[in-house]
Amino acid sequence: MKKQNIFKLLFVGAFISAAIIFSQPVSTQAESTLQAIGEQNAGLSSAPDNLGLNNDLFEVPDFKSAGYVDSNGTSVGNTAALMNSLGSSAGGNLRAIRMTSFQHQVGAIWSNVDTSAGSLKDNSIDIQKKQTLSMWLYFGPSEHTGGGEFGDGMAFVLQNGDVPVSHQGTLIGDGESLGVWGVDRNKKTSSAQTIANSAIPNSWAIEFDTHPNTSSTPGAADYFDDGISGQHIADGYPALATTYNRAGGLLSGYAYSQNHTDVQSNLSLHDGAWHHLTVSWNPITKEITYSFNDKNVDGSKGTDPITVTTSPMTSDNFGTIPDDKLRWGFTATTGDYFQANLIAFESLPALVEGDATATIYDNTEKKDVDDGDAVNSNDNLAITYKLNYDSGRNDWSNIKASLNLPKNITYAPDANGNVGQIVYPSGKTEDIKYSDLNNNAYYHELTENLNSTNKTATITFNGVASTTSSSTNVASVRSHIDSDSLIKDIDTPAFVIKKSKPINLTLDSNNLSVGSNEDAKITGKVSYADVVTPVVNSDVSVYAKLNGTALDTVKLNSSDAVGQLNFVVPSGKLLEGTNNLEIYVQDKDGNTSSVSNVTITRSGSLTLTVNKDYGFGSINQVDESQLLPRKGNWDITVNDNREISKSSWNLTASTNGLYNGTTAFNGNLVYINGNGDETALINNEPVDIASGLKTATGDQVTDVSKVWNSTSGIFLRSNAESPAGKYQGEIDWTLSDTI
Repeated sequence: MKKQNIFKLLFVGAFISAAIIFSQPVSTQAESTLQAIGEQNAGLSSAPDNLGLNNDLFEVPDFKSAGYVDSNGTSVGNTAALMNSLGSSAGGNLRAIRMTSFQHQVGAIWSNVDTSAGSLKDNSIDIQKKQTLSMWLYFGPSEHTGGGEFGDGMAFVLQNGDVPVSHQGTLIGDGESLGVWGVDRNKKTSSAQTIANSAIPNSWAIEFDTHPNTSSTPGAADYFDDGISGQHIADGYPALATTYNRAGGLLSGYAYSQNHTDVQSNLSLHDGAWHHLTVSWNPITKEITYSFNDKNVDGSKGTDPITVTTSPMTSDNFGTIPDDKLRWGFTATTGDYFQANLIAFESLPALVEGDATATIYDNTEKKDVDDGDAVNSNDNLAITYKLNYDSGRNDWSNIKASLNLPKNITYAPDANGNVGQIVYPSGKTEDIKYSDLNNNAYYHELTENLNSTNKTATITFNGVASTTSSSTNVASVRSHIDSDSLIKDIDTPAFVIKKSKPINLTLDSNNLSVGSNEDAKITGKVSYADVVTPVVNSDVSVYAKLNGTALDTVKLNSSDAVGQLNFVVPSGKLLEGTNNLEIYVQDKDGNTSSVSNVTITRSGSLTLTVNKDYGFGSINQVDESQLLPRKGNWDITVNDNREISKSSWNLTASTNGLYNGTTAFNGNLVYINGNGDETALINNEPVDIASGLKTATGDQVTDVSKVWNSTSGIFLRSNAESPAGKYQGEIDWTLSDTI
C-alpha cells in the first residue's frame, strides 16, 4: 500500500513535472506561430501591384502525395499558395504568393510547359526569343518580434524537366538547399556527384539566402555557405558536381560546401521591404541578366541596384530542350528557423513580352538627350514614351499609362489645345489635350491593343526647356504602365538645363535698298546682355531666312572686330521689289538672340548695251548731198528689270561730229524715224531714238536697232565734198527712266 502510494506520488510528480516541461514548448510554439502569421500578413498587406496567380499558368506540386518528408522524418506539404492580406487563400483581395512562413517548410511553384498548338496554359521561357520576367520578393521584417534568426530564403530556378524540388529518395531538401541545391544529410556521402544528383536536374538558379550555413558538421546540411559573409545573392548550376566541394574524411564523415557564382554578400534581404527582381534572357548571347532592387515599391528607380550578367549558357547546362522551352519557378525552404517568403509576379513573357522606354529629343539642337546630357534654356524638347510589343500569345491590352513628365519644362498647348500625340502603326492617332495634364502628370487608357501587327504606341509631349539663371538639374521621373498581362515602369533621362545667357543682335539698319545686281549687306553688332561676357566670333552662328527660305548658316568672321556682323545676301537670291529677311544669332551653347527683320528693296534698273563695232560705208567725193548707209553690227539693246509700272524709258543719242584729225566731215549723223522724219545729230544735242514701257515681270529686253531698216535708223549724210581720209567720232547714248 505504501509502495502504491509512493508510486502514485512519483507518478503524479512525474506527470506534473512532465506537464511543466511540456507546457513551455507548446506556449513558445504557439507564440511563434502567431508571430509568423503576423509577419506573413504584414508582407501580404503591403504587396505591390501584381498579376496574381493563374492556376492554368502555374503548377503547385503536391509533396504529401509524393511521400516527401523533411530531415526530421515529418511529412512535408507544399506551402506555396496565393494569399490575401489576412493570410487566407479563400477569396478576397489575393495579394501575393506565400512560399513559406514557418519552420521546416518547403514551397515550390512552377510555370506550366504546354507545347501543344494553341495552348493557353503554356508559361515557359522560349530560349529563341527575348524574354523578361519581373517580380517582387519579400523575405520578412528586419527582426522577429520574438527574436531569433531567419532562414532560409528563396531561389529563382530555370529547369529542363518536371522535378518539383531537390530531394534524396523521399527526403526533401530543406534548410540550406532552398529546395533546389543538392541534399547533404548523409555524412557517408563521399561523392560530389551524389550531392549533385539530389539537386534539381538540368537547372540554373539564383539564390536569395538569408541564413549563412557555415558549420562543417558532417551530415548536418549546414556548410554550403562556407566563406560567404552574411545574407547574400548568388547563382549557379545545382546539378553539376563541380558546384560542390567535399570536406572531412572517412572516419569523421563528410560535409559539402558550395561553389557560388556572382556572389553579392552582406546584404539586407529581410528588412520588411519588397524587393524588385528583373530577369532577362538574351537569345543572341545566351546570357541571363538579373537586376535586384532595380526599382522601389513607390515606382521610383532603385538607387543602388545589383545587376549581374551571367556567362553564356550552353545546351550542356540544360540538356536537350524540347521545343526550345524551359520551365521556370521558385523554391523556398526553412529549417530550424523561419521567415515569410513571398512573391508577386509582374510580367510573364509567355503572355506578353514587351518593352517600355522614355527618351528626350532636343529639336532645337537636333540631338538625343541621354542621361546626364545638357540642353539650353528655351530649347524645344520632345519627351517620348514608347511601348513596344515583342512577342507572346496575347495582345498587350487594357493598357493604362500613368505618365510623369520631367519638371522645368513648359508644356504649352498649340492652337488646337494639344501638347502632344499618341501614334500607332495602324495609322490611328490620339491627341493629347493640355487640359488632361495634372501637375506634370498624365493618365490615359490606350484605345489600341498592341500585337504582332500593331507593335508600338508612341506617346510624345512637346515642351520648352525653362529659362534658368543657373545650371539646373532635371531629375529622372518614373512612369507606370499597367495592364492585365504586363506591368512596366519607365524612367526618363536625367539632364541639365544650362544657365541662360541672353545674347543680343543689334542691326545697323532694318531697311535696305539695292540695285538689281547688287548684294544686300547686313551689318550689326552681337553682344551678351550681361555686357561682361565677351563674344567669341567663331562660336557665333548666323541663321537667316529670305522670304521664308533658309539661307546658308555662317559664323561671324574671326578676322572682323569682336561681335561684328557682316552678312551678305547674294543679289541672285533677291526678288524684284520688297524682300523680307529674318536673321538671328546663336552661340555654341545654344543661347539665341531674338529674330530681327530686315526689309530689302530691290529697285531694279535700266541697262543699255551698245556694240561699238559699227560705222558707215565709204564714199567718193561728190558735190551734192548724199545719205551713207550703216556698216557693221549696230546692236543697241535696252534691258529693263524694274517693277511693272507706268514709268517708261527713253533713249537719246548725241554727237559732236566726225573728224579726220582736226578736219571736220562736211555733213552730219542723222536719225530717220519710221515715218521718214530726219533729225541731224549736231552740237551734242540729244535726239530721241527710242522709248519703251515695262509690261512684264523679270528682264524685259528691247532690241532698238533690230527694227531699223534701209530707210530708218541712224545714217551719215554728206553735205558736200570733204577731203579724203578716215573720219571718226563718238556717239553718246543716254538711257533715261522717265515719268
